[in-house]
Order: sequence, then C-alpha cells, then structure tokens
Amino acid sequence: MCGPAGGGVRRAMEAGARVRVLWALVVLLVSAAVGQELETVEIRLRGGSDDNEGRVEVLYNGEYGTICDDEWNINAANVVCRQLGYKGAVDFKRSSFFGPGTGQVFLDNVVCKGNETKIGDCSHRGWGKNDCNHDEDAGVVCSTEVRDDIDISDRYVSQVTLRVGDIRLRGLTKRLPQAEGYVEIKYQEKWWPICADGWDYNDAKVVCGQLGFRDALTVDLRKYRYERPLLHKDAWLTRVDCTGSESTLTECRLERLIQGTVSLPCLSNMTAVVKCDLGPRYSGVSPTTHRKLSAITTQPQFVRLKGGANTGEGRVEIYYNRQWGTVCGQSWDLKQASVVCRELGYGSARSAPKGAQFGQGHGPVWLDHVVCTGNELSIVDCAHSNFSATSCTHDHDASVQCNVPDLKVKEKIRLSGGRNPREGRVEIQRGRKWGIICSNSWTYKEAGVACRQLGMGYALHALKEVWYFEGDKLDFVMADLKCDGTEEALHFCSYKSWTNKECKGHQVAGIICTQARLPDLVPDASQVRQSIYLEDRPLYLLYCAAEENCLASSAYQMEWPYGSRRLLRFTQAVANFGKADFRPNIDSSQWIWHQCHAHYHSMEIFTQYDLLSENGTKVAEGHKASFCLEDSHCYDGYEPKYDCNVGEQGISMGCDDTYKHSLDCQWIDITGVPSGTYTLEVIINPLRAVAEMDFENNRISCKINYNGYQVVATECHLGEDELLNSIY
Repeated sequence: MCGPAGGGVRRAMEAGARVRVLWALVVLLVSAAVGQELETVEIRLRGGSDDNEGRVEVLYNGEYGTICDDEWNINAANVVCRQLGYKGAVDFKRSSFFGPGTGQVFLDNVVCKGNETKIGDCSHRGWGKNDCNHDEDAGVVCSTEVRDDIDISDRYVSQVTLRVGDIRLRGLTKRLPQAEGYVEIKYQEKWWPICADGWDYNDAKVVCGQLGFRDALTVDLRKYRYERPLLHKDAWLTRVDCTGSESTLTECRLERLIQGTVSLPCLSNMTAVVKCDLGPRYSGVSPTTHRKLSAITTQPQFVRLKGGANTGEGRVEIYYNRQWGTVCGQSWDLKQASVVCRELGYGSARSAPKGAQFGQGHGPVWLDHVVCTGNELSIVDCAHSNFSATSCTHDHDASVQCNVPDLKVKEKIRLSGGRNPREGRVEIQRGRKWGIICSNSWTYKEAGVACRQLGMGYALHALKEVWYFEGDKLDFVMADLKCDGTEEALHFCSYKSWTNKECKGHQVAGIICTQARLPDLVPDASQVRQSIYLEDRPLYLLYCAAEENCLASSAYQMEWPYGSRRLLRFTQAVANFGKADFRPNIDSSQWIWHQCHAHYHSMEIFTQYDLLSENGTKVAEGHKASFCLEDSHCYDGYEPKYDCNVGEQGISMGCDDTYKHSLDCQWIDITGVPSGTYTLEVIINPLRAVAEMDFENNRISCKINYNGYQVVATECHLGEDELLNSIY
C-alpha cells in the first residue's frame, strides 16, 4: 500500500468511520486505469470454516445485517467475492447454510448481472425491505485466488478470525494452564506480539476469555515485567480497543502497523501483557502432579450444561422454583452465551448453538428473549421475559460451547491397535513413560473422560477386553481407576496404584469414541408419583411374570397357585430427548423370544427398580426387560418409527416409551416388606449397555410412605437434582 493511501485510511479510522466490529475483509480497491478513489468495503463473511466462505453480512447505518436468499445465485456471489478481493465465487449458498445471522435482513430479491462493483449496486427491494427471516440467509464460497489489482497482504487485521489457537500468552512460568505472560497472535504461520499502547483491562479480559479464563486480573507492566523492545516491523497490532464484552479479540477495534510506512507506530515500544484469573475451577490444576480439578461442581450451581461431550459445552439449564429448565435460543448469540460461560468459570463462548444441538431439555423453558450486554455476572441478570412466560418449545433450547484453558492433557493419552483413530487400547503417559489401564473398574464414566481428553466426542463403547486391539508391552499399569465423569483427563480421576504387573485376566481398558450425537433417555418422575398404588395379585395370575423373573425370590418358595403377592405398581414413561434413536444393544437376530407374553427380549435389563430403606439398604427390587421398546407417543414435529407388533424395537428421537401400571412386571414385589418410609429408585439403562449423551438423568428418586395398606409417593425428582433439592 502506498503511503498516502494508508494515511487516508488512517484518517478515516480516526474520524470514526470504521465501527467496532469484525470486518470479514477490508480491502482497498484501486484502479489506476480509471482513476477510481480509494473505497472502504463494508461487507463481511461469517460462519464459514475459512476466510473465503460464510454468510454474507453488509453494513448499513452502522449495523451489520444479512441478505435474504430469494433469487440468490452465482452472479450475486461473484459480486460479493470480487467486492471482498477475490477473483470470483465457486458456489453460492441458501437457507442459512453457514448458520442464521442476527439483526436485520437488509437486502432481499437481490438480482445481479455479475459485473457490479458492490452488492448494493445490484437490483433489490430496498434497504431493510424484505419478507424473510434468518433461516433464509444467503452465503458464498469464494475462490481462494485474489484479484490481480489489489495486494491482499495489505488488508487490515480485522478481516482475520483469531481462533483460540491463534492467541497465546508467552511468559516465564511453565505452570499449567498458562495464565500470564505477554500476548502474541498467530498470522500467516508466524507469532507476533501486540503493542502495549492503550492496553487496558477490557482488552485483557477479551484475550483471557478467548483463552478460556473467566476474567483478567491485571495488566500492570511494572509488576509483570515481560516488556521487551519492539521494532516497528515486529508489532502486528499497534492498537487494540475493546469494551470487555466481546467474545473474541476480532470483535474489538483493531489497528495494525503497516510495514514500510511510519503510520501507527508503537509509541510505548513494549509488548502487551496480561494475567488471567484462573478462578476456583482451574486454580492449582496440573496434570503433571495429577492434582484433581477444584471441586467447583460440588458447590450449589444454578446454571449448568447438559448433553455435551467436551468440557464447557452443552445445553444451558437454569435452576428455578426447585426445578431445572432451559433457555429459549430464538434470540441467542455469543454475548448471551459468553455470560453463561464466564458464570460457570470458563472463558468467553466460541459458539452459541441454537435448536437443541445437545438434545432437548425436559423441564420448563424458564428464560426467553434474553438480551445481555456481555458484562453481566449471571445469565439471570440479563434482560429477559418473566420466568416461564414463554411459548418457546424445547426444540429451540439454547446451548454454548465455551473457550476452556489448554491443560496440555491431549498429549498424555493415546490409542493403539484400533481399526480407526477413534478406537483402541487406552494408553496414558506418566513422566516420559507410557502405560495401560486395567479395566477392573472401567465404565462409561471413565471411557467418556478418555474420549473427552482425546477430543474425540462421546464414548460409544467402554471396552473391558481389548485382545483385538493389542499393542506393545508398556512400562507400567494403572489399576483401580475411578472417575465421576466430569473430569477433563484421566489423570484427574482417582486411582489406587501404579504397578509393573499385568492386569488380572489380561483385562485392559479400551474405548470407541464417536463425534455423532447420541440418544438421551429421561424418565418422567411425575408419572411415577401420580400413578403409584398397591395391588394384591393372586399367584395364578403371575405365571408369566414368574417365568420372566419379575417376582421376589420368596415367591418361588410358595405353593403355587395358592396365595398372592403384594405389588407396588406405577406407570413409567421414558422419553428420548437426545439427537439419535435409542436402539437395543444387540442385533435382532440375537433377541430371545418369550412365548408366554409373545414378545422378544432385546436387552437383558432395560429398567431397574429398587426400594431402599432410610439407611440405603435395598429391601425389594424389580426389573423390566425391554420386551417391547416402542414409540408410544411422539412430540410435535416427530413421527413414530418403532412398533413391536411389526418387529422393530427402539425409542425414536422426540418420542417416549410408556409402560402403564397395569402391564406385567411394571412393579416391585414388596411382599413381606414392613410399613415405613422408603426411597423408590427407577434407573433406566442401568447397565449402560447403550451409549447416551447423558447418563446422569437416567434415575428417578421418590420418597415412599407405606403404612401396610396404602402407599403415597412424594418428592419425586431426577436423581441428579438431589443436592439442590436437599438445600432449597
């Protein structure tokens, strides 16, 4: 870029012409042949995986908005791409292919010849006139080749998306996570420092948030002496101006030193530094010392994330009026999502998924029309409609994916022997040596942590024998590993010993991970509470139940068919709120036919029922094999697939399987149990034979008052909610 042109752009910036938002591309179009004036292009691409693709957004009256896809075609895409500095378009996209935008839809019925200079020069209905919504946002995929009449290296930094891996803190300490040091950003495979001119707390807060920390503590150069001389050619950013509410550094106003000129010099000649707030979640964390994460999750939390495979992601749920509910995602964006992330001890949000991307919630929709400034301490501090005053449904549930600190745990785990990178024998690192894990206590909880540590999504299978994934003999064995399922790495779980011996019976832990979404079964506690009752049923009516082992052991010592059994009966409804169908864990060719009830058993145990005394002792139990998994009822927008009368069994996404209290085996045999106060537990998929997005919501707990003649159920709730319910 020539000196006068750069000076003209600088004066325009200083005059306030450029708004404080990310410009996807700010290109100076120069045509010496026709003597055109320099022009700042007010257009950007968002939502793509690279700079040359995304949803088209245009700036009008100081606000960015989208373009409706009515009549959108390759000619319009060519205009957009050329306007952004590329030679042309390779594709055009409709129907919010790159995700829905926010704000207004500024242009509709855009018709271009293909040779226009700007998209606004094409025919359209007029600025702001449309009959569209953001489900119709237009997008483009541009050629990666740039126009011959511009120098693409002279673009300002605000065109570039700085992702988490593009920002780092470089300091003197090796403590993990790296939370203090001088700030560097990555551009064109090289790390560059940021000039300290004007650097303040708001700028540091945005950097810390993008690195996974909830806040910044200080930017005091005198205390943290990371300063070093900066030559003008070394500083890539010489001005950063953030408000502190931004989710990413590229939403701030950024100015760059233009090489070869004296514009925008780094006057302080020092590098920007920051110290981030670790918060209680990450204070003292170090996988090298195997210290467990601070137990922030044991504190009563009124906001939580559900259904995510990775740390800091999931459906947003809020505890209110003794019940968990969700947030409507119709006005959900990064500002709202970042408030949630910071409230939970993470950094800012890297995405704000809508449409129940991590499965649907099952309580009320507590919040709707949420609008945040980005600086609130809690999501409930944001403007919103009154609690539960909404018509929003769970298919609009809001979710977040938060930036989290890099604990360098991925390098300490690997898989060997698998047929693909997502499966194999689990091997972990201790010091410089590698070892295996005995599978004597290996469950879906431990497998889920391993898949999370690897960054490979959910655990599809927790393998206890991996003879088909055998690898080399390693240096050590980890025994008796136990996780609670929330850890970020196996190194943070509890274990009893390291040993050089082999695992007993050669039982070595393995996993199969998946990035695909899974089902999520949730039982209905209200159905149990409302339907529970007692029945004294004659033995001559219980032959089929006895054949299927649905009675207490004392029943088989009786003189059949004389006498009766006392049954605690109730209705059970199990909904699939996940993102995939729930299917039996074995192929239909292996199902077992039961002639008495004329049905197949497709799982050994689908549901387990336990009656516990006040000290937790089991006094009675029951179970229900999945003798007819089917879609009893489906919610709006979903259609049933499975009907056991035609052979296929399962529970479709968005449907439930309801077993009425009148059906065989839908009970607990409590014959001989004395009157008293008990706890009824209903556990779905108790053996975790089928993978789910969330196993913690599979248990119902009810208080049972039994006087010998009648029974009453109270305080029925999902077992995962016991902590808050006991306190409040």
